[in-house]
Amino acid sequence: MSSPSGAMAKLLFVDLIGSVVWFPIWWYTKGLSMVTIKSVNALRYRFQAYAFRIWIRNFFVPMYGQHDWSGRIVSFFMRLVVLIGRLIALLVEAFVYALGLALWLAAPAILALLTVFSFIAGTVS
Repeated sequence: MSSPSGAMAKLLFVDLIGSVVWFPIWWYTKGLSMVTIKSVNALRYRFQAYAFRIWIRNFFVPMYGQHDWSGRIVSFFMRLVVLIGRLIALLVEAFVYALGLALWLAAPAILALLTVFSFIAGTVS
């Protein structure tokens, strides 16, 4: 059996300090990989939810069974507007996910800088 002070030393030096040292390595390897995979999967899901394939497949099919020229023209332009709107929405979502990944990459550096500035401001005053 180990002594309580030995267990405390192991906790302090190995577990606690090891976790602090291991954190940036995990953040930029496994953590970044997990966040990237979740972002890509979310974008794939949104692409399927917007149903681009169905809208494109039925692009020239008249809406509401109106087979006259005016019905076909209105259906064509309406589907074009819907596709453009959905494409813009998907691009905005992709931009938000890319911004989230950029923030994930920058977060440790920003937090370290804020900690240093806070420490400096606390010692100067």
